[in-house]
Amino acid sequence: MDIEKVVEIFAGLSGLSEEEVCPYRFLCEVSAEHIRRLCMDTGREYGGKAEFAAAALSYYRFILWSMTEGGTKEIRIGEITEKNSENRLAYAERLYKEALAGLGMDADGDFVFERTEK
Repeated sequence: MDIEKVVEIFAGLSGLSEEEVCPYRFLCEVSAEHIRRLCMDTGREYGGKAEFAAAALSYYRFILWSMTEGGTKEIRIGEITEKNSENRLAYAERLYKEALAGLGMDADGDFVFERTEK
């Protein structure tokens, strides 16, 4: 999986600039690893769909984090600025679930933040 592509897609989803994305790169890396493991379990190749799913998961985690960190009151979704936290969260969750569905997977029971072992 191309992590640079995941970061690029995440930047587009979040509306963050190249400099603003840097502190959140780890979200993309952890999300890419999670999606890579899910894809390995199926034994299929997914290409760009897997990268999009990793970026969507990163975006979902970013929204959750920004809400819990007392972050900005508004966030960009591509070119749309959203101020309502519930709408942002619902959009991010739907985007992630649709990305997984595009891989033929289901997000039910999937915990968005997980402990990773190194």
